[in-house]
Amino acid sequence: MELKANLFESLMTKMGDDFPNSPRIHADWEFALVAKSTKKVQNTKKFRLVAILISNENKAHIGIIIPELSNEYVELPNLVYKFLSQLEHDGTMSGMSRLEFTGTVYLYTDKLLVSEDSIKKHFEKDNMLVQFKVKKQNPFI
Repeated sequence: MELKANLFESLMTKMGDDFPNSPRIHADWEFALVAKSTKKVQNTKKFRLVAILISNENKAHIGIIIPELSNEYVELPNLVYKFLSQLEHDGTMSGMSRLEFTGTVYLYTDKLLVSEDSIKKHFEKDNMLVQFKVKKQNPFI
């Protein structure tokens, strides 16, 4: 568990380095990994969604921090929109007019277990452009 906390911390620092003048709002969520045969939850995978605010523009990019991204990537576009909707409705963004999503998603991970091309194409279906920030590439993909 400590390793994952350090991973989130290091990737949040990297995001801060990438966007030094942009305030950020994040939420920690998790996937329930379910066994196909028994339909029981085997494990959970934590990930973080981050709104990267573009100062003075009422626009935001989205950052996703997730360890070892695998097939759960197919859920991420819907979760991006859910996150934006929650920010808009829970008062987090009070004082700002409606926040406009730029469509750009920055994907921070330590390892991709699926191809970048598959992920890009999937996000494009929802009019999103993915920028990859991967610590280690998987040479077998």
